[in-house]
Amino acid sequence: MKKVFYFSLMVMAMFVMTACSSSSSPGDAMKKYGNYLIQGDYEKFVDGLAFEEGATPEKLKEQKEGLVSMLKEKVSKEYEKMGGLKSIEILSEEISADGNTATVKIKQTYGNGETQEGSQSMVKRDGKWLMSIDK
Repeated sequence: MKKVFYFSLMVMAMFVMTACSSSSSPGDAMKKYGNYLIQGDYEKFVDGLAFEEGATPEKLKEQKEGLVSMLKEKVSKEYEKMGGLKSIEILSEEISADGNTATVKIKQTYGNGETQEGSQSMVKRDGKWLMSIDK
């Protein structure tokens, strides 16, 4: 009986660790970032972007502040016209052979019932999936 109890405890601990791990897949990460958009938390959304590596902290701060400002001024108004962004669904994810890049296909649903599908490139940095900024 003790063996069954300890085995159950071990299995539950594994589930908890898996659930709490940060962005275990590119789709999970994209869903998290999308939820920040839904909540209007543009700072956290921008933190999920993969900025140019090697940029100075000052330049990085400037870029982030500029994007947050643009999201608040323009994107939020577009969402308002459509009744708000209500949900983001992950349709698929395709991870490259090296495991460092991926493409996530998403479907956004707006308050007025309209939907829009698209894809987002993702890149893995320091074990964390971030949204790639294509140049």
